[in-house]
Amino acid sequence: MENLVIKGIITATSKKIDDKFKQEVPTKTAYIKTDIENAKKLQDFGLRKYTSKQGEDYFIIKLPANLMVYTPDGFGKKRPDLSQVFYDGVETNNFKTEKMLPLNIIKGNHMNNDFFRLQAIRVDDESDIIEIEPENPFGDEPAF
Repeated sequence: MENLVIKGIITATSKKIDDKFKQEVPTKTAYIKTDIENAKKLQDFGLRKYTSKQGEDYFIIKLPANLMVYTPDGFGKKRPDLSQVFYDGVETNNFKTEKMLPLNIIKGNHMNNDFFRLQAIRVDDESDIIEIEPENPFGDEPAF
């Protein structure tokens, strides 16, 4: 396996699963925006660059079953609640980040096919990861 660390922003994750690719544990896909220098590193590593209708470049990378989140003290913890579509029988929320963070991407090969995973995120603190909660389309306020 090869390893690459870049800086990027996770603009969103998606729970959409492609039936062509079987996964034992369905995981999310991350959409990553970065600067020119890090985009070149990603392309040289083998990832494809996409361009939105608005002209912004981004990369698409699958998450592993157990995304690792590291803090400045060097400690990491597994966050399957961030990477898996369902965790403990409950559908999980998507998430994003709003600032450039170190991202660890691995490249592996299975049956002569390269694959990439966003293996780990380095945050200053857990608040750098923003869960996207479903919104009520009717505008009703919950009664507490």
